[in-house]
Parts: sequence; C-alpha cells; structure tokens
Amino acid sequence: MVGVWFMDKLERERKKKQLKKYEKLGAVKFQKVVFQLEKWKYKFLKRIFPNSIAFLDKCCDYHKKKALRKAKTKEEQQRIIETCKFTKMAIRQEWNQEKNRNYHIDPKKPTEIYPYLEWNKKVHKGGLIKNMALISLLTGIIVLGYPIAIPFLLLEMISAGINFECVNIQNYSITRYQLVEDHLKLQEERRQREAIKNYGEASSVIHKCIAEKEELPSMSEIIGRIQTKEQLRELRELIIREQADRNIEIDRGNQKCNQLQQLQQK
Repeated sequence: MVGVWFMDKLERERKKKQLKKYEKLGAVKFQKVVFQLEKWKYKFLKRIFPNSIAFLDKCCDYHKKKALRKAKTKEEQQRIIETCKFTKMAIRQEWNQEKNRNYHIDPKKPTEIYPYLEWNKKVHKGGLIKNMALISLLTGIIVLGYPIAIPFLLLEMISAGINFECVNIQNYSITRYQLVEDHLKLQEERRQREAIKNYGEASSVIHKCIAEKEELPSMSEIIGRIQTKEQLRELRELIIREQADRNIEIDRGNQKCNQLQQLQQK
C-alpha cells in the first residue's frame, strides 16, 4: 500500500513538472489569447449571425441523414440520432455560455471535457504534421529558385506556431485534469445526487421527452408533458437555476477578459 502511494506521489510530481514545461512553452499566455478570441467570436456571431444555431442544426441534420443512409442496424441508427441530439444540446450550451466545450470544464459534468481535450489535441497534431510537410515542400521550392513561395511559407509557419500552441494548451489542460480527476469525479457524483434529489421528477420528464423524439423538444412540448404540481415546481426551479448558472459563467468570462485587457494595456 505504501509502495502504491509512493508511486502515486511520484506520478503527481512528474505531472507537476510537465505543467511547468507547458507553461514555459506558453500554454497559459496563449490560453488567455484563445479565451479573448472566444469572447470576440461569440459577440460577433450573436451580432452578425444571430441565427447561427438554426444553421448549425441544419448541418447536424445533414450529417445525420448522410450517416443514417450508411447505417446497417437499428442500434447504429439510434446511436446516430442520439449523437445528433447531444451535439445540438452542446451547441446550445456553448452559445448560451459563450464557451467552447473543448476548452472549458462544465461544472455540472466536469469529466466530460477529457474526450474533447484529447480530440482537439489530435486535430491540432494533425494540422501540425501537415504544416511541417508543407513547410518542407515550400522550402524546397524556394531553394530551387521560386521566391513566389515565400508568402505561403510564412503563412504555414504561422499556422504551425498556432497548432503547436494549441497542442501545448491541450497537453497542459489534460495534465491539469489528470491531477484532479478523482476530485472531479466525486464532485460530479455529488451534483448528480443533488440534482436527482431536487429536480428528479422534472429531469425525468425532460429526459423522457428528449429520448422519445428524434428532434430536440421545445419548451412548450416539455411543459405539455408535465402532469403534477411537483414536476411543474421542479421544472420552474431548474430553469431559474440554469439561468443563474449561465449568468454566473458569462460574468466570470467577462471578468477574465477584462483582466486580460488590463494586463495588455500595462
């Protein structure tokens, strides 16, 4: 038992050293830039493209129909439908909280971020490999006497720097997550128990309504399923809590952006 604890301690120390390495490579500083760009992105989209959710829903439906045509079993079809509904719910959460799910922990479901971190890291690693291949190719073209390739080389070098820092951020976030994973799991279980205790009947109505429909149900459809005063009371309290949590998250994000702007002005 002592040996296991000692190895755990060594592993924690190793991960803490990794965090310092990622910080030296610019993870924290670049992450602040990413968060600022994120805030600008949602402000831009909400002002210029207020119907973005409807457009993204159509994209989800297009990919769903395409996948359903290739599905061979009912189980596979059902999985595709559920994935589409989950994606649409995630899009709405990102829109309401103005946060990308692959960079922020959801306090209600903190363990869900880990697959997003790994997925995003994989995407940027793929982009970095492509950048390196193109940089080698463009460098060869320039050496052969074609300076017209220089602007393209510079663009690829900038893109490679961005992809490198994005991979570095995800390595940093993954390591931080691993250090507190046990705590996050306990936190998630506690919140789930509290949610069942306080909003169990309303949640059951919502989940049943979502499960039975291929598309996401509207609020009026959910309310139409309410059968008791207790369900109605819990639904009302759940909506109020969700709105309060949303406002807190947005305020917290605005505070971080303001702090970053102040630091940039110094």
